Amino acid sequence: MNNIKINQIRFILVWMVTVWAFPTNSYAGVPPIYYQIELNENSHYYTVQAEGTPFERGFTHGKKLKKEIRYAINRFKYDLTVPMMQSVGLPAEYHQYHNYVLQNTGFIEAIKTQTPDLLEELEGIAKGAEVNLEDLLVYNISFDEIFAVLEKMTGHNPAFIEGNDLNGHCSFGSIRGKKRTTSIYTCDWARPFEGSQCVMVYKKFDGTTMLITGYVGTVGIQGVNLSNGFSVNAHSKFDLNADLNGLPSLFFARRLMEAKDKHDAVVKLSETKIAVGLGYVITDKNGSVAYEVSPNQTEKYNPGSHWFAIANAARVNNDLKASVKEHFKLDEQVNMKRLPKGYWEHNADSETRYTMIKEELTDKKWMTVYEWVNLFKQYPIGKYVDENQATTNFWIIVEFSDKYIDICTAPGVPGELQAETIRVKYQ
Repeated sequence: MNNIKINQIRFILVWMVTVWAFPTNSYAGVPPIYYQIELNENSHYYTVQAEGTPFERGFTHGKKLKKEIRYAINRFKYDLTVPMMQSVGLPAEYHQYHNYVLQNTGFIEAIKTQTPDLLEELEGIAKGAEVNLEDLLVYNISFDEIFAVLEKMTGHNPAFIEGNDLNGHCSFGSIRGKKRTTSIYTCDWARPFEGSQCVMVYKKFDGTTMLITGYVGTVGIQGVNLSNGFSVNAHSKFDLNADLNGLPSLFFARRLMEAKDKHDAVVKLSETKIAVGLGYVITDKNGSVAYEVSPNQTEKYNPGSHWFAIANAARVNNDLKASVKEHFKLDEQVNMKRLPKGYWEHNADSETRYTMIKEELTDKKWMTVYEWVNLFKQYPIGKYVDENQATTNFWIIVEFSDKYIDICTAPGVPGELQAETIRVKYQ
C-alpha cells in the first residue's frame, strides 16, 4: 500500500514538473516549438536564439553580437545616412539627422505607447552590446523612414534625386493549395547593411515563438509566428505618404508578427497608424492577404485567385506623397487605374519583377523550393551585390500545412549561399 502511495506521489510530481517546464505547445513526443529549433552557428546569418522578458531577449542578442552591432550602426551613420543627406543638399553632419529624428518627430512616443515591449528589447540590446541607446533607436527607426525624414528636413524627395535608385527592392510570391500555402520573400535593402543579416528565434513568456529575419541590432524586418502559424512580409512603397508621428515600420511589422493569428494581424494592421507607406503580406495555410498601408488609409490588394505577386510600386492605395503628385502631375484625388506612363517608368524595376512573378505563377498550382529559387535568382528579382548594385539581400521560403511549417532561408540571392532549413510541428 505504501509503495502504491509513493508511486502515486512520484507520478504527480513528475506531471507537475513537466507541465511547469513545458506549459504550451507540448504534445506527446513533440517538444514545444522553441525547443524544436537549433540554429546553426556556422550559418551565413548571424544567429540569436533567446527567451525570457523582452529585455532578457534583447540582452542576449546584444551581448552575443556586440562587435557586429557596433559596426552596423557606424555603417548606417556614415555609409548610408551621410551620403543620403548630401544627396538632398544637407551637410555631411550625421548629428543633424540624429537630433531631428529624436526631437522633431513623434517616433519615440509612438514606440513607447504602442510597442513598449520592443523599446524594452532595444534597451536590452543596447545594454548587452554596450552601445548608446539613442544610436540604436535611430538605427532601428531609419529604414523606410530615412527618406521621409530627409524630405521633411529639406523639401526634396530622395526618390527623385539622380543616383538614388529606391524602387529596386523587395519581392514576394505565393500560391495557395488545398490547406497549404507556399511563399517566397526577398528583402533587398541598402548595401551598407550587407554582411549584417541576422536570424532570430525568440520565445515569449506565454510560449509564443517567432522566427525573425533582419539585421543585427534590430527588432527585425519580417518573420514567422511559429506558434500561431502565419508570416508577415513587408515591402517598401516609397511613393505612399508619410507621417512622422506614426509607428516606424520595423515596430509596426513586429506588432503584426506577435498577433494571435492572421485575422488578428489584419486587425492590428488596420487600427495602427504607420509612419511611412508600406505593403504587407500576411500568409498562413489558407493563403495570403495583402494590404498597401499609409498613414491615412489602408487598401486591400487582390492580384490573383490563388496566387500573389508583390513588388514595390503602389497599385491600389492613392494616398501618395504631395511631391509624387507634383512630380507626375497627378490630380489631388489620384485614380490608381489611370496612372501616367512616367509613373511606371519611374517604377520600371518594380514592374518588371511583378510581371516576372505573375507570369510564372498564373497557371501554376504549386511551386517547389527548387522552382522558387530558380525564379527568384533571376535578375532583377535577384540582385547580386557588386559595384553596380547598391543593395543587400536575404530571402525566405515558407510552406504552411495543417501540421508543419517548413522554412528555407539564407542571406544573398536565392541559391547563392547554403540555406538554413527548419521544420516545426505547430499543430
